[in-house]
Amino acid sequence: MSARILLVDDHETNLATLEAILAPEGYELHAVSDGEAACAAAVSLAPDLILLDVMMPGMDGYAVCRKIRETPAVTSVPIMMVTALHDRESRLAGIAAGADDFISKPFPVEELRVRIRTITRLNRYRAIADQRTRFERLFELAPSAIVVADAGGAVVSANRRAAALFSAFSAPLETGKKLAAGWSDAACARLDELLRVADPDPAANAVAGPCELRLPGADGDRVFHVSAARLDERPAPLALLSFDDITAEVRAREQVESMNRRLDALVRERTTRLEEANQLLMSYALFVAHDLRSPLSAMKGYVSLLLGGMFPVGPEVRDCLGRAASAAGMMEEMISDTLALASDEHAGRRPEGMVDPRSVIERLCGRLTAFRPSPRPRVIIHPLPPVCASELMLERVFFNLVSNALKYSARSADPLVEIGAQDTPEGPALFVRDNGVGFSPGEAEALFADFSRLSSAEGHDGVGLGLALVARLVRSIQGRIWAEGSPGRGATFYVLFPSPAPAGAASPPCPAIS
Repeated sequence: MSARILLVDDHETNLATLEAILAPEGYELHAVSDGEAACAAAVSLAPDLILLDVMMPGMDGYAVCRKIRETPAVTSVPIMMVTALHDRESRLAGIAAGADDFISKPFPVEELRVRIRTITRLNRYRAIADQRTRFERLFELAPSAIVVADAGGAVVSANRRAAALFSAFSAPLETGKKLAAGWSDAACARLDELLRVADPDPAANAVAGPCELRLPGADGDRVFHVSAARLDERPAPLALLSFDDITAEVRAREQVESMNRRLDALVRERTTRLEEANQLLMSYALFVAHDLRSPLSAMKGYVSLLLGGMFPVGPEVRDCLGRAASAAGMMEEMISDTLALASDEHAGRRPEGMVDPRSVIERLCGRLTAFRPSPRPRVIIHPLPPVCASELMLERVFFNLVSNALKYSARSADPLVEIGAQDTPEGPALFVRDNGVGFSPGEAEALFADFSRLSSAEGHDGVGLGLALVARLVRSIQGRIWAEGSPGRGATFYVLFPSPAPAGAASPPCPAIS
């Protein structure tokens, strides 16, 4: 790049003369004709030299020189004053203002050229020296370990960080010695790839990496994040290698990966055990169902014999026997339905379609109220929306909820059970409401715990498992159940069934009922 020179003179003829003399030298010339313009141009151009006329109207050369020296951005720019004054006082005034050199008018052309050539070269050398000083300071203060190496991998220079880092786990870095001394074959091969940036071929890449480099150490491998950049030096390019120690991060990552592998193995082991436990649970359920059906079948047989006339019975006894036969049949259906429902839950099947719950609930309420003595409870079924649940699921859930409503409202003067739907932000929820004994609001959560019986349930049969099992059934299909009540004013149980799975989308698995 050619030197940039700012010419300052209020006479166009003088400016033209200077341009004619200096243009053949290849300088980049800029001319202004007053002091204010000279100060502004000095800041915007940052010239390598200012040729400044002393005698100018307004702001003379001394004032311009002083202002430039007071401006930090251009305070070190060389200034040569061009003057027709030859007295000693004028030159001293120029030196006091900050001038670096003088040349008197009329000036010898060749002398002017030589002096300008010398000043601009010295200024360039000074600028290069300043830049080198700044680079060396940054090189030493850099947080990364930096090594400059030639294309063969020999160390040219290294900063303090690199010297301290490498001496801690490998041979000390020495100028002219191989950087890769004692490294593994894999690390040497990776370094060779990075050093290609120093290939004398001009087409070589200017930057390489970043990559991970593993080097052996006394306490295990050290891992570095390394990048390389080309330095176009003479007689041959060099590679500037930047090393950042990431050993701690890599070891932490490897520990996390190892822990994840162990957790995956543990999850697979626990899943296998859970599947085996569920299989055992299903086998046990089938075994219990078989043992329940045997005495139930015997009971149904004897009741059928009595109803068939094997022994004479009165009308009242026959009515009781009819109820017993219906109850036995209902119990047998419950066993079959419970096994089918458990099989669905064990297989993780979630209902995908919508079901009209009204027919299931009407059939269920008809059976349950048939076994209730007088006064027969009133059951009101309001309009019900379709829900995402199987008929078996609906029957098991509402069998318990309606049974409880009938049981706990039986002592009311006018037992009433209402079944309906209520809108919620998540969708319509079905409810079962009674006018029975109720419960306090603080006990609502405890209703769904295993073997939980509230103070209001005293005098009623049951062990406190029904609602807990219902809650598990509802949660297994990603539904929700909750209750509201007040002592002596009845209770309301809400069931929110899930939305159906989108067509073609896989349904989330349901946990097995335990």
